[in-house]
Amino acid sequence: MGTSSARRAPSTRLWRRAKLTATRYLSPANAGAVVAGEVAARYVAALGEGGGPGPTGPLSAFRLTRRVAQNLGAFCSQAASQGWPAALEDLGLKDLAGKPPEALAQALSATLGVPGGGLEQAVAHTALLETLMNLPGNSGAQPKAAGLAGRFLAAALHLRLALDLGDSLEAAAPGIFPLRQGLAELSDCLDRAAVIPTLPAAPRTPGDWLGLPGWTWVSHLLAGLLSNLTGQSSSADSPENI
Repeated sequence: MGTSSARRAPSTRLWRRAKLTATRYLSPANAGAVVAGEVAARYVAALGEGGGPGPTGPLSAFRLTRRVAQNLGAFCSQAASQGWPAALEDLGLKDLAGKPPEALAQALSATLGVPGGGLEQAVAHTALLETLMNLPGNSGAQPKAAGLAGRFLAAALHLRLALDLGDSLEAAAPGIFPLRQGLAELSDCLDRAAVIPTLPAAPRTPGDWLGLPGWTWVSHLLAGLLSNLTGQSSSADSPENI
């Protein structure tokens, strides 16, 4: 998988707890003792260490990612109201109309991304590419901006988790297939957590998506995702894991 050399997570108390939970999650000796939600909960807690209490603590780790989510929402909003050709032409990508999903995803991920360098930019780019690869097709049904933004944020969080806890996950897994299954379960867990029933209505226009309403809405969405995950810790709270 290649995660172990990509990033070394901090070794503070909450990060140690997150790594231990990740180890127990995939360790054959603890089969079924830790579920994906507990790993995610410990990871969110570690992300927020030193950033204030509650789910808003880790938000600062995803500032650039939230900007990319705004760009994605704006594009989807325009595609839904004006059609694919107009939305692509507005981005200077009119030649992509009708092209295969792979070509569309590659070009859009480069155009909708936000420069900044570093880990967050790389993760956001990869998550955006992954999300765009699952579009319904640029000549068929239009994507829902709100749902796609949620899937993108969940994908970005999943990639960050896999990088930060990669050492623990790889070391504990008895093989590549259990590792892949464990990561797939984590991805499903994050996708479910990105469904926020109480979320305010999404921005209506591309301009709203790109402005303060979009920033506020995306931040609410990410905070809701993180909040949903923080409530999933159970056996990870037992004394031997602290």
